[in-house]
Amino acid sequence: MNMYIKAFSVAIIVGSILLCINQFDALFGQSEIRLIPALLTYCVPFIVFLLGNRQGIKTKNKGN
Repeated sequence: MNMYIKAFSVAIIVGSILLCINQFDALFGQSEIRLIPALLTYCVPFIVFLLGNRQGIKTKNKGN
């Protein structure tokens, strides 16, 4: 469960930075926010963290 909390924390931080970069005009201008890309902006770092963590555990176990 701790791994999911870390993944969530990374997703919030990285996703927020990416959201500001990708949808700057929607957040601070007159454009409309695109909901699906905004949600995916948070999902991608979450999934990448989990997959990277899983791969790291597999690699560590192979070395032993």
